[in-house]
Amino acid sequence: MQLNTEEGYEIKGRMMKLEEGELTVQVENHVDFVSLTLHKCDITDFLRRQDFNGYFTMLDGPSYENLVRYFWVRAEIFDKDAAQAEVDHMVLIDPSLERKTRKELGLKEFTITEIRSNIMGILVTITEEVTSRACRRDAEGAFQRDLKKTSS
Repeated sequence: MQLNTEEGYEIKGRMMKLEEGELTVQVENHVDFVSLTLHKCDITDFLRRQDFNGYFTMLDGPSYENLVRYFWVRAEIFDKDAAQAEVDHMVLIDPSLERKTRKELGLKEFTITEIRSNIMGILVTITEEVTSRACRRDAEGAFQRDLKKTSS
């Protein structure tokens, strides 16, 4: 999670017609690797090779369902189209701004798609990099072929 403390608080309205209480949050449950192995579904070697052990350990932490609901009903995607719409809106209000760069308009450069929301007035941005750090994984990912199957 990236907190932007340089800007003031912004109380953001809902982006969905749903109320927070109408959302169901699926809390990740502990994965019982022992039970999976007993049922001939041993994936521990596969997860170790993919370096995912830390991710499953992280899932055992607390979940704050009310904050998750509050975040998602206010979330919006900021992508290339949204960045252009932001510029177009400024030019619509003041046509003299046409052909100015985002920097000249006082806007942050668009570099990557973001999920933007806020919690208690604090702006929160989620990107692919933030997600990969939370999962303790490289953003590029890894793919391995020809993993030998364990005999059942």
